[in-house]
Amino acid sequence: MGKLRDLRIQILFLAAVCPVVFCAVSESAESQCGGPHPATISIQHNFDRGSLKAWEMPFPEDWEILQQGGLHYLHMKRNREPGVPRRPLQFARLKGVKVGSFTLDVNVRRAGGSMIIVFNYVDTLHFYYVHLSENPGTQISVHNGIFIVNGGPRYRIAGLEATPALPDRSWRNVRIVRNARTGSIQVFLDKQTRPNFFVIDRTFTCGQVGLGSFDETGDFAQFRLRSKDAQLSAAAK
Repeated sequence: MGKLRDLRIQILFLAAVCPVVFCAVSESAESQCGGPHPATISIQHNFDRGSLKAWEMPFPEDWEILQQGGLHYLHMKRNREPGVPRRPLQFARLKGVKVGSFTLDVNVRRAGGSMIIVFNYVDTLHFYYVHLSENPGTQISVHNGIFIVNGGPRYRIAGLEATPALPDRSWRNVRIVRNARTGSIQVFLDKQTRPNFFVIDRTFTCGQVGLGSFDETGDFAQFRLRSKDAQLSAAAK
């Protein structure tokens, strides 16, 4: 009876805190993030409500929501210096939501030369990020690919010879497909059927996702995060 009551309380909690199209509790023996009762989520942010309460960032004053025609988007107003050891710090993280395996879709537009998407963020010294650049990694070794921050300076784990992810300053759709159980990380651009970046890595299997740039600025629109391996906290309210 106690277990049934606890499950009922958890379902009511999820319904209250999830800014989602769908959110529920599921059973999964393969959960890397949600424990014995991972949440199934489908979170969408079109930034049309004019609020950034669902996001946390080191400098909230550096972010705003703008509108172009019928499109609302998250705008990064200014860059910040990378951290020491050298790694990105300027990104907005989805508050109160951790995922292991997931699919993330977002439209990205650079104002400078590159943007990043962070995932499986544990803390400021432990996370992955996808670097989306106008340059290939063969031209600039720390651009365009999948990188990891693991207690020290960031380093590349995939994408050295991949084509530039953001060759111009138009909107580009980016999809990240992460399987934390197998370690697979795939990054697709626009309508690609084969990933532009791919790697197998299981260093981090649970954490937040984030949007930002290493040391430049740009925009994000039509964000969607889907997962059957999620962990939610009260901060998701």
